[in-house]
Amino acid sequence: MFGRVLIISGGVVDIEFAQSYLKDKEFDTVVCADSGLDSAHQLGIPVHYAMGDFDSVSKEILHSYQHRKTEEGISTEFVSYPPEKDATDTHIVLDWVVKQYPEEIIILGATGKRLDHFLANVNILMKTMLCEIPTYMIDKNNKLYLVNSSRVFRKEELFGKYISLLPLTEKVTGVCLRGFKYEIENAVLTIGDSLGVSNEMGEGKEEASLEMESGVLIVVESKD
Repeated sequence: MFGRVLIISGGVVDIEFAQSYLKDKEFDTVVCADSGLDSAHQLGIPVHYAMGDFDSVSKEILHSYQHRKTEEGISTEFVSYPPEKDATDTHIVLDWVVKQYPEEIIILGATGKRLDHFLANVNILMKTMLCEIPTYMIDKNNKLYLVNSSRVFRKEELFGKYISLLPLTEKVTGVCLRGFKYEIENAVLTIGDSLGVSNEMGEGKEEASLEMESGVLIVVESKD
């Protein structure tokens, strides 16, 4: 088992934010998707596995990870695949990590500049959700994940002030929001409707709850 896994994707990583975010967190396994290795180098963290065709990784950084052990005695294991493929680098890495039975997955660099890659990355979170592996895409301003069942939000654990709920499936039924600034009861959220955007914890509330009957929601906890 891989325990808690950090995946560094090949997208844009805000290094200053990532350093701050990671400083008080521990991961059992770190996996880089292709040029995510460059970001890992900037962050100065050991990498257990690097996967990709490595055509977009700095040659110097690639060489350094291939021929060194960290202070923790960790050598990087490389998994190569050809440039011509039927899935994104992040998708390939996530598929592989899921087979190692991780407890939790954090993904940095998956929001990036390109909207096509970002939308693809949101969709591939379906795989880990269906396997009941908590998985979170995080950047400087957002924490994004999928849910298909009820849950409780605790104010002290929120990534940011705002909580948005967007349907990933055609409709999400039986949605009840309690303890939020904007509460709803037994609503149906459908694609093409922005009803669930930019909610927040109710005044004086330490907890809020989401109940749902069917469907899949994209949850985004955001900072301004």
